Amino acid sequence: MQLWLKLLLSYLAIICATILISIGGISGAQRVRDSFYKVNKEVIPHLLVLKDLRYAGLRIVSSSMEYAFLSSVQPTNGEGKEDLEAKEEEVRLLEEGRASFLANLDLCSRTLIHGTERAPRGLDLSGHALLKESRDYIAVVDARGSSSQLIESKERFEKAEKDFLQAVNAAHDREMTELNQTLAATVRSVSSAIVSAVVLSVVALTAALLLSVFVPYKVSRRIRILKDAAAAVAAGRRDVVVPVTEHDEITAVSTSFNTMVQRLRDSEEQLNSTNKYLDGIIATMPEALTVVSSEGAILDVNRATEEVFGFARKELLGRDFAGLFVDPSLGSDYIAAVLRQEGLVEREASLVTEDGRVIHVHLSATMLESNEKRDRFLCLSHDITLRKQAEQEVHNLAYFDQLTGLANRTLFYDRCSQALARAKRYGEMFAILFFDLDHFKDVNDTLGHHAGDQLLQLVVQRFRSVIRASDTFARLGGDEFALLCCQVSGADGVAKLGTKLLDLGKQPFEVEGRQIYSSASIGIVLFPEDGDDIATLLKNGDLAMYAAKSAGGNRYQFFSQGLNQQAQERVALEAALREALKKDRLVLHYQPQLELAQGRVVGMEALARWYDDTLGMVSPARFIPIAEQTGLIHELGAWVLHEACAQCKRWHQEGYPVSVSVNVSIKQVMQEGFSEMVVGTLLEVGLEPQYLDLELTESMLMEKAAESVALLRMFKSLGVQISIDDFGTGYSSLSYLKNFSVDRIKIDQSFVRDVTVRDDAVGIIKAIVAIGHSMGLKVIAEGVETRDEQEKLLACKCDQVQGYLHARPMPAAEADSFLERAFASDAGPAGQK
Repeated sequence: MQLWLKLLLSYLAIICATILISIGGISGAQRVRDSFYKVNKEVIPHLLVLKDLRYAGLRIVSSSMEYAFLSSVQPTNGEGKEDLEAKEEEVRLLEEGRASFLANLDLCSRTLIHGTERAPRGLDLSGHALLKESRDYIAVVDARGSSSQLIESKERFEKAEKDFLQAVNAAHDREMTELNQTLAATVRSVSSAIVSAVVLSVVALTAALLLSVFVPYKVSRRIRILKDAAAAVAAGRRDVVVPVTEHDEITAVSTSFNTMVQRLRDSEEQLNSTNKYLDGIIATMPEALTVVSSEGAILDVNRATEEVFGFARKELLGRDFAGLFVDPSLGSDYIAAVLRQEGLVEREASLVTEDGRVIHVHLSATMLESNEKRDRFLCLSHDITLRKQAEQEVHNLAYFDQLTGLANRTLFYDRCSQALARAKRYGEMFAILFFDLDHFKDVNDTLGHHAGDQLLQLVVQRFRSVIRASDTFARLGGDEFALLCCQVSGADGVAKLGTKLLDLGKQPFEVEGRQIYSSASIGIVLFPEDGDDIATLLKNGDLAMYAAKSAGGNRYQFFSQGLNQQAQERVALEAALREALKKDRLVLHYQPQLELAQGRVVGMEALARWYDDTLGMVSPARFIPIAEQTGLIHELGAWVLHEACAQCKRWHQEGYPVSVSVNVSIKQVMQEGFSEMVVGTLLEVGLEPQYLDLELTESMLMEKAAESVALLRMFKSLGVQISIDDFGTGYSSLSYLKNFSVDRIKIDQSFVRDVTVRDDAVGIIKAIVAIGHSMGLKVIAEGVETRDEQEKLLACKCDQVQGYLHARPMPAAEADSFLERAFASDAGPAGQK
């Protein structure tokens, strides 16, 4: 039987099972539907009719009793109009109730049919009896019968009512019994339908499952035998034979498989014979031969390859061919070139042997095609190490300095030309540093040329430690050197390099047991600012170097045109700053300083701000250094001091006794007449000295520690307060700190930022506070921005705080409002904010 027919039979079995289950389910559903139809169409309407009949009978009883009651209650002066209307209404309701009752009684007689018999005759008789007794009772009431007659008539009426209700209840019970029987039959129908569906499902599905499992299992078993045979052939076995037992599609595949295995055995025998012949040829070749896959893995090598590279054959097989190159990326490029190009691909390369030696080889590779596949190539390697060594010696003599091993003038000019071409092509910048050693001639004259040569070698060795591998360091002659730095970002980076070279040159050199101190003069040119050709750049570099030497040496000098734009910006900024000072365009912002424990404002720090119409908002970090370099810091500092002291005096007059803090630079402090200027300013504005706080950074004080001690003591004698700003970021000595006569130390905001995240920051702040308190100093923390930071500082017993948590630096007008609110709050009940 064909495979497709077997599968078709299994599918048909499943379809038949599904049809049987559907038929059983539909039959059961129809029986359930018929049962519910009977309930809805017969039993429930009967119950509703009985309900209406009961209601109509009770309505007759109620209306009759109400009429009798109204007739019995008669006023002494006779019935009024309202009484008559009420009785008439009850008569109308009674007649309507009797009509409704007769209609419902007739409906029950027509509806309540069970088999060939009508409803129990008692229901009809009791209904008519109830109507009769109702009329009789009303007649006795209207006739004004005696009490005994009324009572007797009422009792007959009540008995008729009781008999009627019993008859209705009996009919109702009969209908409910039939309803229960119908519902039970419905339940039995549902159960029967479910049981039938389950039985049919189990039987049909079991039969279908057995058939659907048996057919696929038999097919799967034969396919598995074929798969195992294929896996065995793939693993190298060639004696595999698949048994043929049936006549279907799988049998045809098995026969074809057996034929294929036989042909594969024949092909392998022929291939082995051919390979033995080729192996004999390859083994006798003097050239290193390597077969490489398209993925770069070594597939085969000959004996010469083992001798050239020093690896055993088993170590080379499967190894990455590119990994034999000194630079594996060059090996990857070579493999890609072979795969990409047609024909022979030749190239020289440096490869690494098993013992770590570098050999130079000439590579020749071409693709191998097998069955129209290009998945491997053949590479021949010829050792040319001796030839390359000879070429390198000639190259060194032509392009390198023999004393220092640096590039000579010829090679340097060639590298400069290459850098120029690249820079013009890609829009890059490069720099050339020309320098020679100061007073080198004295070393040659006093210690001899041998010592001078040794000094040159030591200088080169030291300078190489800060020079990039991509840069070209050359000796142009004598003690004159040049450094080509490609792809520089700007003058700042070159300046830093110049500073490093100068610092290295200052350190002593050990020459023949003697320490020699030397220095260098460096001239710097930048492309394209200082020239667009090599000749111009070299000339300008020489001029810059001699300018540095003429200025006393031990310095670097940029060629002036190279700093033209920067100088223009500096000049423009300086001119704008002069104009701003002249026309009073700078303003002061103030940031409050508060006692941490009480939250009371005790001071305001004055901070210079400058907005220029052309330059926009200029950062103090930008214009303060310009002011220091140009000497404008004295004028700027005097203006800040005067404005801050005058504003502080105005606050005192308004009732805000706060101090003002002013930042001063070391150049201001060391300026001749600075102390007189401070005293004169205090006298001019009328501010008491204790309300002025001069802030100096820790590093500035330590820069000129000895001079600072005397000057700060003088200010202390005047009563001016002194604070050390950015405390903890410098390297102050505790002995000097004690002698500085300061009043307050300011914790740098870098410690404050870490106080909530790092325990060591808390320890540092506690140590600073302890040092300050032990010396009788106040401690203030700047840069406080969160409540958590303030709580940590309070726990560290810090005295004062300053930061965005309380207020940002603000103009004087906003500072006035801030102080007004702060002091108004302090003056409130119990002195609390």
